[in-house]
Amino acid sequence: MRAERRTVMAGGAARAGAHAVRKPQVADAALVRSRGPLRYLVTLSVLFAALAFVALDTFAVYRAELTGFFSKPISKVRIENQWQRVSESDVTGILQQYIGASFFDFDINGASRDLKALPWVASVDVRRVWPDTLSLHLKEEVPIAKWGAVELLNQYGELFSPNNTEEFTGLPNLEGPEGSQAAVMQQYKQLSQILSPAGLRLKGLKLSHRESWSLQVNAMQVEVGRHDVLARAQRFARFYAQQDRAETAQFASVDLRYGNGIAVKKRALKLAPLSDVAQR
Repeated sequence: MRAERRTVMAGGAARAGAHAVRKPQVADAALVRSRGPLRYLVTLSVLFAALAFVALDTFAVYRAELTGFFSKPISKVRIENQWQRVSESDVTGILQQYIGASFFDFDINGASRDLKALPWVASVDVRRVWPDTLSLHLKEEVPIAKWGAVELLNQYGELFSPNNTEEFTGLPNLEGPEGSQAAVMQQYKQLSQILSPAGLRLKGLKLSHRESWSLQVNAMQVEVGRHDVLARAQRFARFYAQQDRAETAQFASVDLRYGNGIAVKKRALKLAPLSDVAQR
């Protein structure tokens, strides 16, 4: 009986040992099955990476040819308007620094900045026209008045300084403190509209540091003062229109700094030299 029990025990241990050996085999099979999709994804990733590398290498080979076809060097300039003051040689000298660059590499901002720095250029429009042309449109400054001795004012009250300001002797002379040019230009426009219908031409306008206005009208010096400038100018225009032209021709200066009146100073009469008295 004891021998049979040992046999049974031994048989049971053998079966248990057999089962202990089989369990790792089942786990390994499951691990293999779980790694199958991962290997598939890794294989696809390697394949896509290889294809991408080949595509990039191919693109690099043809990139130079494509760039040369689509981005030819800029070699032509098309001028879109005519200029009166801007020097064509100055424009050519600036553009020569940029001509030759490829279509996409042409420095539009740099060329525009350098052209805008020319004294007679108000605005610049530079555009590329495929495949190798540059379109250029320049807007010139329009001088409205002189500011001081060497500067000019445009219609917006902006200063610019060409080299030949002495040529513009017919322009009105405007003066004022530094930074006041826009306000003086605005006042000039308003006063001109008031005085012009009465036959008065505004030749000069000055704003003093005390903010007092002085006008050069026809051949007269007109003091307007600090307050009610436009109203005083309107009163003077009405007064002038009612006077005889022979009378107003004698006006040397006018003072409008009175509440209800106008002070006029006439020119001194120039006497003709007396002829020699005949001897009796």
